This record gives sequence, structure tokens and C-alpha cells, in this order.
Amino acid sequence: MKLSCVDAVVPGTTLNEKFANLEKYGFEGIEIWAMGGAGSELEKEIKEAASQSKVKPSSVIVVNEAFYRPLDGEEAKQAKAEAIKESIRLAASIGTVSLLIPEYGPQLPPPIFMLPPPGEPEKGLLLTLLEEVGRYAEKLGTTLVLEPINRYETRFFHTLEDAVGICEEVGRPNIKVVADTFQMSIEERDIAESIRRAGEYIRHIHLSDSGRLLPGYGNIDFKAVFAALKEIGYKGYMALECAVPGNPEEELSRCVEYLKKCMPSC
Repeated sequence: MKLSCVDAVVPGTTLNEKFANLEKYGFEGIEIWAMGGAGSELEKEIKEAASQSKVKPSSVIVVNEAFYRPLDGEEAKQAKAEAIKESIRLAASIGTVSLLIPEYGPQLPPPIFMLPPPGEPEKGLLLTLLEEVGRYAEKLGTTLVLEPINRYETRFFHTLEDAVGICEEVGRPNIKVVADTFQMSIEERDIAESIRRAGEYIRHIHLSDSGRLLPGYGNIDFKAVFAALKEIGYKGYMALECAVPGNPEEELSRCVEYLKKCMPSC
């Protein structure tokens, strides 16, 4: 298991600086959030920074206007497909997985009670979207990872079990799932057991504590999380995706030490 961190929380004004800082703190990977698009200049910058560092790209996602649109029709589906394909192209070029969130935004009114899932037309849009981008990712030789998001931020799959079910319906071996400990702290009864059940479908990890805090600041049992990941044979990247209280120069280094103490010995 290798520690990564989303680029947005790393000190530095350039990717070269962020890569260098992550290496100094003890990380092995970086997750790229391509805000607005993933053009050739970003690709070039990532490759240049990675060539000068022990830190390597772990994952990527394009975040643009289409990312926040409801998946409510063919026009929205195609806009999302183009953004996802842009992310896939970058992922294939730099050797990472591409994250996929089909719909993201606050749910109003807040669902105090479990709401019914989207109807068959919307689910059909989701499945055809995943089929299209899954074929494209397969052509480019890369993997898509679906991230379950809590009920307050999306209408679609909320748990690892939900996401695995979607993977099974689509039936493409290059579509897997992300296990996000913050999302799981809301939606899963037992985070470690959910990880064990999802097993080989897990291809990427997001680490944050309850309340989207830096690991060690909340109430998630990371020793149990890492023990479950070891049980399923997970050896990939685990990216910090959380708020960093205080000075990142101090907190990120301290977090690496904390997480490594939580990991079981090999």
C-alpha cells in the first residue's frame, strides 16, 4: 500500500513544487484534479514533474461544469462522457486510474430518510454512459474507478456494495471502485467488513477521517481499515482527500507517520 495525496491540499504553486513537497513529507503518489480540463500542457507538466521525483501520479479526475450537472438526459450524459474521456486520455498517458463520479451536488431537501434510487430512465443513462466510457478506457488500456458518494451529495450509488452492483451490471473488467473512508463513515455500518466484501473490485482508496478531517483527527479506526485492505491483497495507492488543519508542512508529514503506524506489517 502506497500513500498519495490530492494535489489541491499540497503546498506549492507549481506541480514541480507539489511533487517535491510530497516526496519530502514521505508520500509516494499524487492525485491530480484537472480543474476545468486535462489539456496537453497539464499532461506535459505532470510528466516533467514525475520524471524529477520519486512521487508518481496515482489517479486523476477532470472537474468541470459537466461534473456538477444532473445526469437527467442525453445532453447531460454526452457532456459527462466527453469530460470522462478527457480524464481517461490523461490517465492512460500518465499511467494512472481515472476516477468517475456520475453526478455530484447537494441533495435538496436533505435526505433524512433513505430516498428511493433514481428510476429506470436515469439508471439507463448511467449504464449507457459507463458502457461508452468503459469501452473507451479499455481501448486506451486504463481503468475507471467509480466512487460511491454519500446520500447528501448524490442520488446514485452510496455504498461499496451499490457500486460493485453497478460494475457487475456493466460487466466490463476495467471498471472498478474507489473506497473512500469519509463517504464510508456516513454510509457503511462496518467500514472494514465492507472493504472485505468488495474485495477485488477495489482499485483505489481515498483516505480521510470522519468530518472530512485529516486521518487521526476523527473517529475512524484506520488500523482496522488497513487490516481489511491487507486481507484482500490491496497494494495500490491510498490518496489523502481531506481538510488539513494547521500548517500543511507539519500536518502532512505527521499524517504520514500516523498512517504508517496504523498499517499492518507485511
